[in-house]
Amino acid sequence: FHQMGSRVQQFFPNISFGYLGYRMDRTHSIMRIATTASPVSGADVRDRMVELLLRHKIQKAVTLFSRKYIQWRNAKYGINLSRGNTPLSETKSE
Repeated sequence: FHQMGSRVQQFFPNISFGYLGYRMDRTHSIMRIATTASPVSGADVRDRMVELLLRHKIQKAVTLFSRKYIQWRNAKYGINLSRGNTPLSETKSE
């Protein structure tokens, strides 16, 4: 945090030709940031990350099964969609 604050402190005078400035030592933000407790514990974050990973894996599996089912169904009923045809255009041409 302090490194970021010092970069901000150096940034403003450079872009404003010295008219704007930010002095980190003159603000209360140093102590406010250093003493603020995290609203979420590390264990909660870890549990949420595990949950999101599991949801991602399940979504990938559902997508894979859906894609394979559509391929199987199209092969079984002879639907050829590789040339940009739609199932309706297949039935109309017959």
